[in-house]
Amino acid sequence: MKTVLRYFGNYKLKSILSPLFKLSEAAFELIVPLVIADIIDNGIPSEDSVYIQKRVLLLLLFAVTGFVCAIFAQYFAAQAAAGISSDVRRDLFNKIERLSVTDYEKLGSSGIVTSLTSDVNQIQAGINLFLRLLLRSPFIVFGAVIMALTISVRMAMISVICVLFLGLVVSFNMKSAIPAYKKTREGLDTLAAHAGNGLTGVRVIRGYNRTTDDYGWFKNESDHLNLMQKKAAKISSYLNPLTFLIINLAICLLIYRGGVNVSTGALSQGQVVALYNYMSQILVELIKLANLIITVSRAIACAGRVEKILEMPDDATGGALSFEDPSKAHSLEFCNVSFRYYGSNEDTLTDVSFAVKPGEKIGVIGKTGSGKSTIGQIASGLYNVTSGTVLIDGNPIDEYSRKSISRAIGLCLQKALMFTGTIAYNITLGREWISDKDLDEAVSISCTDDVTASKNEGLLYEVRSNGTGLSGGQKQRIGIARAIAGRPGLLILDDSTSALDAGTERRFLKNLNTLSNPPTVIIVSQKIRTVKNCDRIIFIDNGRISAIGTHSELKSSSDEYREFLRLQREEESSNE
Repeated sequence: MKTVLRYFGNYKLKSILSPLFKLSEAAFELIVPLVIADIIDNGIPSEDSVYIQKRVLLLLLFAVTGFVCAIFAQYFAAQAAAGISSDVRRDLFNKIERLSVTDYEKLGSSGIVTSLTSDVNQIQAGINLFLRLLLRSPFIVFGAVIMALTISVRMAMISVICVLFLGLVVSFNMKSAIPAYKKTREGLDTLAAHAGNGLTGVRVIRGYNRTTDDYGWFKNESDHLNLMQKKAAKISSYLNPLTFLIINLAICLLIYRGGVNVSTGALSQGQVVALYNYMSQILVELIKLANLIITVSRAIACAGRVEKILEMPDDATGGALSFEDPSKAHSLEFCNVSFRYYGSNEDTLTDVSFAVKPGEKIGVIGKTGSGKSTIGQIASGLYNVTSGTVLIDGNPIDEYSRKSISRAIGLCLQKALMFTGTIAYNITLGREWISDKDLDEAVSISCTDDVTASKNEGLLYEVRSNGTGLSGGQKQRIGIARAIAGRPGLLILDDSTSALDAGTERRFLKNLNTLSNPPTVIIVSQKIRTVKNCDRIIFIDNGRISAIGTHSELKSSSDEYREFLRLQREEESSNE
């Protein structure tokens, strides 16, 4: 909660004014029973209509003033709650954008979406109710007890004992409710993740006729969440009935004892009515306080989840170094690098070492799951190594700022994500340093000109979400153009030609040699034909480097490479 509470600093005045106006309203309410008692004890017996009218006008003044105070209190509370939640949501999204890929994978997209939406909304509701009732309810409860003590100490003890019992009930409820609400939020994350998978994979689900199974899985998750929500609601549901029971028993006792005291002359009728009104005020405020506790319990649980994300280490800034010329070809060196993915029991890479000179074109090849793509993603700075060091131009990669790395290194993944916008936007991504010349060159080199030529709008063709309407090969070419357009000094192509036909791939690889600003190139692929013309080829087997050399050298020196080559030739022959 400490992280969330610091956001109150920008809304100090509103956060102070709202409770103060509520206190003013509460003060008028505490005086009302005394005025009513005065009318009953003095105005009515004496039949003094003028006296009664004055007291009624005073009550009317209290009502109007209290109404105005309540309006201002609600306004300032809503303003503060909306502003604080907006700031939390903004910083939360900013933090998520700056998290490391590993931290992002730990949280999961469903948990992140739930935190940005539902959790922040619960925090807003909790703050709103907190500012309105935090001081008002306790003030009226204790104020009503004190006012009752001024009338009759013995009768007021009924209220004191009632408040003590209710305090125990509320404390027990709050202790049980907060953990229960935390579990419901976790269940909501799971349900959101399953729903997201279902929506993303709808084509596969329908293609394999798994709609009924997917519905069954979703129903099971939904039923599990339902049970957790019922459990949390069950805990909270005891609060209001117990509050009513204790208060109503206290009121019955108060009326009984009040009647006895009136008959003996120890109390007047007006005083008994005043005591009853104070007990009623305690009842109303404790019910409000119970609702406040339920809402705040949810808000605290949600704030804890949000705080967990906000306190994660920031990976977006990185170190302080920057590249003098990001577009100049860079050297790359892996020094005894080992890497293990989050949640994995074994290393994906083990003791990997190699060096790439500026301007070299290196191929990284291996079987599926050998760790070749991991090398490309580590070289781009997406992941931090478990042990060892990655050097760019002789300096550890983590000493460079993230902004500098994004300018100097271009990474193209196998699955090219498309954003809603034009093809031109999907290539530039709003990077202001990319000129029209850079864009045109990237389009030509990546063979994206074939894609734009097939569209009437050319580069202004509007791409829909996730690239609907574009083939896998078209999206890959746009992704390659995106990496090239920024003129990086180190270009990493991670199996980014897998969806291209042999002719287009051959043309692209040939075009790559004609770049006006030749970078160092790392080509990760499963196909030997993609990397055979590279200056050197690194053959990865089970997370270790099996062999390094040119295509010719590996054919003569590496049994594993020859076997890999034979299998691919057989596959190509069978496809023909």
